[in-house]
Amino acid sequence: MPLTSKQQFIKCFFDEFRRKVERLEKLSSDGFNEEAFTLSLIYIDRLASGHYGGKYGQNRRNFWRALKELSDNPLFGMIHPQRLLEETRVQYASATLQVESIVSQEPHTLLEEGKLAETIRCSSLTDCEKVGLVSNLWRASIANISYDYIRNAEVHGPGSGGLSFDHSIYKGQTGVTLDFKTFYDALCAILSRVAEMSIRDSQWFGNTNYAKERK
Repeated sequence: MPLTSKQQFIKCFFDEFRRKVERLEKLSSDGFNEEAFTLSLIYIDRLASGHYGGKYGQNRRNFWRALKELSDNPLFGMIHPQRLLEETRVQYASATLQVESIVSQEPHTLLEEGKLAETIRCSSLTDCEKVGLVSNLWRASIANISYDYIRNAEVHGPGSGGLSFDHSIYKGQTGVTLDFKTFYDALCAILSRVAEMSIRDSQWFGNTNYAKERK
């Protein structure tokens, strides 16, 4: 079926967006890795905000969702055990001993969110603690850590150069690195998914509320 005029316009926009993204690899190889890295994060931010929407205070959560749901890289959804402990001590101090018991079984292994959530639901914690912990697991995810220590440092600070977890274990391998390639690959996947939804549904960024939220 031929594209409508609106679909063609949206397609042209994302074709140009894709050309901008494709230039980042050359920018990096030409010695401008920091600039390419910063732009890749800005573009992820732009796509995440456009797709998931929300007027105020949603940027962090949108960034996390895009990396977890659209990047085709399950690493971003994994939970960092030490970050989980830190978040628990601040938000749900009464649950700290239980979470410490869970984490201590594999203290360096990144945890799969769904399995961790089920473990928490089957624990002896109160219903309130279970709901609170499970609903906030995302704050200890690799994607949210990336927002704090990579995205913010690149966009608002002195830069980061990426981030390494030298002792973390993921898929049986010790050491996890978040570098330009990690985020460039994620960006390409997110762009493809958002562009596909946008053209298919005739909605900017695949978001039915996109126009309303910008009034």
